[in-house]
Amino acid sequence: MTAAPSSASAALPLRTRLLALSQLLVSMVCIQFGSSIAKSIFPVFGTSGVVGLRVCLAAFMLVPLFRSWRFLSVPVLRLVIPYGLAMTGMNLCFYLALQHIPLGTTVTLEFIGPLVVAFVGSRKLSDIGWILLTVLGLALVLNPSASTGADLVGVGFALLAALCWALYILFGQRVAGKVPGAHACALGMACGACVVFLPCFVPALIIGFSAPAMLGLGVLVAFCSSALPYSLEMLAMQNLNARDIGILSSLEPVCATVAGAVILHETPSPLQLCGILCVVAASAGIILSPGTPKQKAAPARDVPELPN
Repeated sequence: MTAAPSSASAALPLRTRLLALSQLLVSMVCIQFGSSIAKSIFPVFGTSGVVGLRVCLAAFMLVPLFRSWRFLSVPVLRLVIPYGLAMTGMNLCFYLALQHIPLGTTVTLEFIGPLVVAFVGSRKLSDIGWILLTVLGLALVLNPSASTGADLVGVGFALLAALCWALYILFGQRVAGKVPGAHACALGMACGACVVFLPCFVPALIIGFSAPAMLGLGVLVAFCSSALPYSLEMLAMQNLNARDIGILSSLEPVCATVAGAVILHETPSPLQLCGILCVVAASAGIILSPGTPKQKAAPARDVPELPN
């Protein structure tokens, strides 16, 4: 989702600014809470089933909420379809990775996607230091001697999710110039829903009819992971600039680690925790580096894009 960031966000009343920051933080917490619930229902619906529930149910929530059908046209569909496919692929690979590795590790590895986009779009020599810090962080996160050593299959899916996130950002930037952010997000979700509807959503729905409590959790995943956070981000982006959003988005791996520890009892080793903090520091560093654009809006998936 994209929104025009305010160039005068620093001049906003303190109460308004704090409210916007709180909305963004609540959005990140909701996403990780939703991801934790999603992992807990994998045994019932399967990974693809949970993806189908999340994407389709979120589309059913967002499209009517924003009445996004008003923006449909052939040129818009040509832009939105690849955007929606990247979004769906990102969600699928993310959940496949969660089957094998902890939530905090998955989000940290997935964060490579926006970091690479940010690095590639930069021409500053100082970014070499941030690249090295990222490599160090990833080496610590993937440390095979850690008690929660990384599963290579899970790492592979997390890296595919990172690639999809990078493509999501690039396609999202193309959509942003043609479709308002909330509608772009809703239409992208609807395109993804069309892809996963029959192979993923319908079988999961049939299973859900015999396990209504589990289906209710699937609805909660769609609400917490997509519908609610996207709506909160839209509200927050009206009063925050891209720099504020980027700095807060760098906390995403930390939120995921906390959610994984509290809800899923996935406790990282001290070395892995240090690695996650290195990745957070690298993402914050490139955002705060001199010359980083401050006015560019960022498409958000489950978290906003880093400015490039």
